[in-house]
Amino acid sequence: PQNFDEMKSAMKQVPAFAASFANIMMFWYAHHIWSRRFGLDDWKSIFLSLILIFVVLVYVYPLKAIYSGAIQFFSFGFFESYFTLSSADDLRTLFVIFGAGYCALSLSIVMLYRHAVACSDELLLSSGEKHLSQTMAGIWIIQAVVPIISILIALFGPINWIFMAGIIYASFGIVIPWYVNRRLKLMPD
Repeated sequence: PQNFDEMKSAMKQVPAFAASFANIMMFWYAHHIWSRRFGLDDWKSIFLSLILIFVVLVYVYPLKAIYSGAIQFFSFGFFESYFTLSSADDLRTLFVIFGAGYCALSLSIVMLYRHAVACSDELLLSSGEKHLSQTMAGIWIIQAVVPIISILIALFGPINWIFMAGIIYASFGIVIPWYVNRRLKLMPD
């Protein structure tokens, strides 16, 4: 910003930046937990971790655009979006790009957990630890499937349903706790 008005306008982007940061932090924390739990340092773990970093770097742009628009919408325009769309087709495409990034990040975490399960003998994982690792992979599979549903809604849904491509992400709050509860009941002794 070069003056006070520009600074005020820039400060209105803080909520979108914070939401973007929280989203990236979720993936970073998932990778952090995986790394601390398994300590794998083989070529496959490194490769999957690098894929995760690459996707985060690309994903930053659509992530901030989505959150900027959503926060503008939910604040009734108080927090202005820096990103403008020209048409409903632009919004469809943005949801597709966002969903593809979210799905790719989630699948990176899934592959890391599946790799750890494949190395369970080397890691001396108990049956409970193996079950927990498979449960974590399942959580991230859910986190990959929901964006695919969002993409399908964005691509093939009627124009007046396009907002559902974003709202569908709220299903995480129902599906993931249900899945975790189900998996905990199946936990081996």
